[in-house]
Parts: sequence; C-alpha cells; structure tokens
Amino acid sequence: MKDVRMIVGNLFEKKVKNLFGSSSPIINNPNTVPDIIFNSFCIEVKASSYTNGGVINKRQLFRYDKKTNKKRFYAFAYHSILKDMRKNYPTQEALEDALDLKSLFLFPFSIVKAYFNNSPKRKNPRHDTFVQLIESKAGNIFGGDKQTWAHLKLCYDCYKPISPHERIHILTKNGHLEEKILSSFNYN
Repeated sequence: MKDVRMIVGNLFEKKVKNLFGSSSPIINNPNTVPDIIFNSFCIEVKASSYTNGGVINKRQLFRYDKKTNKKRFYAFAYHSILKDMRKNYPTQEALEDALDLKSLFLFPFSIVKAYFNNSPKRKNPRHDTFVQLIESKAGNIFGGDKQTWAHLKLCYDCYKPISPHERIHILTKNGHLEEKILSSFNYN
C-alpha cells in the first residue's frame, strides 16, 4: 500500500472537491498549493484524525499567501480513525472505505495565518516548522469562543459562520463568498 498520509490526503481532497464541486474545480498537482482551485476561490485541504489535527506548515502557508490573488481558504477535514491505519486496513480500498468525514471546517486564510502566528510552533529537523489544528480547537474558532478569538487576535464579529450540514462548518470574512460557496455546496 502507498503512503497512508497520501491516501488520506488525496481522498479528502476529492471529498472537498465534491462538496463544493459545481464551480468547476481543478485539483492541482499534489506538491503544489493550493490543492483545489475554483472560479472565485481556492482551498488548501488538511486531513487528519480529529485528535491529531491538520498540519499548517510555515513555508506552505506563506507560499500560499503569495501564490494567488483569489480568496484563499483552508479546509480542515477530520476523520475518526485514531491509530494503526496500515495494520487495520491493509489495502488502499479498505482504508478509503473506512475513512469517514467526521467534520469539516472551512476557514479563510486570515484565520489560519492568525492561528499559525499566535500558536506555539513545533520543530523537527526533518520537517518544516508547523502547528496543528485539532477538531476541538477548530470548533472553538467556528463557535466564537472568546478565549480562542483572543488568542487569534481577531474579531469574531468580522466573520460569518454557516453550517450547510451538521458536519460542515464554514466561516467567511464579512460574509464574502458565502453565496458562491453555498451555491456550489453539495453534500450527499
């Protein structure tokens, strides 16, 4: 079986593309940023278990900021498998069948950048400087938790929360692109 992280990442990129797919998306090369380009916006997808958290890499974050003039979002897709993926799911098909979309948070770039800038960084000699966003913290951001927003140093009132499905949570800055995002949304 291929690299488990690649399988998870590719599957959730496809899921996000299908969720917002009526805007004629393009899925980029796996090594480029962003992962998905729509007519009005683009999305970088981060998939992980809900306890591990989506990885926000420093170089990738700042490259994404410089690369496009479109509205930029990060999609944090969380699944429920917590350990032993390779052992418990010996084939790619078995793993893909087991991966559920527990929740998805779509955040504008400004929130992700603020989260990165104001969070303790993790460093590893074999990896870029990074931070992780676990599902509970994403829920606090979406829900307007005062302590979380004080940490971000942003104003929650400048963002508009919408949940077009019980598992899908979207924040738009000042309500920008809300209509376009919702018009292309398709959960089935």
